[in-house]
Amino acid sequence: MIQVLVLTSRLIESRYSGYDLRVANLCAHIPGTLHLVIAPLGPKTPGKPTLSTAGLFNSVEELAPLLEGQREPWRHLRLTDDSFLKRSSPRRFGAARDRLHAVMRQRRITHVVVFGGNLAELADTLRHPRVILDVCDSVSLTARREIEWSAERPPVSLRWKRRLDLHRSKATEASLPHRFSQVTTVSPPDTREIERLAGGASNVVTVPNGVDDAFLGPLPEPGRHRAVAFWGNQAFGPNLEALRFFVTEVYHPVLRPAGVEVCIFGPNAPRWLNVLAAEDAGILLPGYIPDLRAGVKHYPVMVNPMRTGSGLKNKVLEAFGLGLVVVSTPLGMEALPTAQDGVHFIAAPDGPTFASAILSLLEDEPRRLAIRSAAKALLHGHYRWDIVGSTWRSLFEGDGSNGSRASDTT
Repeated sequence: MIQVLVLTSRLIESRYSGYDLRVANLCAHIPGTLHLVIAPLGPKTPGKPTLSTAGLFNSVEELAPLLEGQREPWRHLRLTDDSFLKRSSPRRFGAARDRLHAVMRQRRITHVVVFGGNLAELADTLRHPRVILDVCDSVSLTARREIEWSAERPPVSLRWKRRLDLHRSKATEASLPHRFSQVTTVSPPDTREIERLAGGASNVVTVPNGVDDAFLGPLPEPGRHRAVAFWGNQAFGPNLEALRFFVTEVYHPVLRPAGVEVCIFGPNAPRWLNVLAAEDAGILLPGYIPDLRAGVKHYPVMVNPMRTGSGLKNKVLEAFGLGLVVVSTPLGMEALPTAQDGVHFIAAPDGPTFASAILSLLEDEPRRLAIRSAAKALLHGHYRWDIVGSTWRSLFEGDGSNGSRASDTT
């Protein structure tokens, strides 16, 4: 009988966390009995649970935070992140390692699933032949793009730190396919990055995100406001960079004179954006809203002006489901290879093209209706969790020996 140890860095309880949704939905498609062990990095952030995993896990155990309290200074003396946790807090790391080994014996674990590359170091101590590591996004790809495309030039000390962090993440991600039986990512670009770093590894698999059932129902009435919407956590660096680009190169020079509003949903709006919104009635900042469907129902267009970052933008799938036509930079759509420019979304690589695409769509309702219908069909055909789950479930079939571990060859 399949007994699966699921290792996460937090309790799975928030439907507003992409990590929690990915873990819950992928775990729902794992065959066998699941045992969840939570190895948090720091103290729990207070919040009301909004996602139920009742019946999903046969047992749940939470370990002490790995990085809480004073950390050893030796953690700075490293060229990779392979030993970051152990160097930071040897005692806490050792206790977590020993408890995981005990769970492996007590539960007679046959497979291990680890969610997050930041737990790879802990999972590596298990020395088990069937370990699937879901890194989701490639940290090195995100970091490299941040260095290359950031609009702000940071101080020399910060530039040095970013390059050191990039070196560490590249070295660690290069080793992952050789340490675990399978590595999974959320998008083809993230998969290609890790394959390249690992020298052409063949055991890196793309498992995209799906969407919640709430976005799979019939298309709502089309929005007709002369306005566009954006949503996401504005404390997330790539989102912040996207908003700077959009406001300065799209909204101010073109959309505002044309009388087009922009509504930006989500928490943690930066000070500069709050100042702009206070001075400009065309920039709306409603903040976080519990029901995105109700908030965006009057908006015909969703903008996705991403210029940095990696991974799959869940907001795009949500827009497809809600019937908003997506105007996006090419980078913002790279994780959806099945989506076609002009059919499922509109691609816009720069400010003038972005503004022109929005104005054209706002004046052409038949085109908007055609694109949103095609996008909805694409969503149902490729990005439902049951479809995604079939790829994920196949990783547990056979002997699970794809790839090799460094410890097996020494």
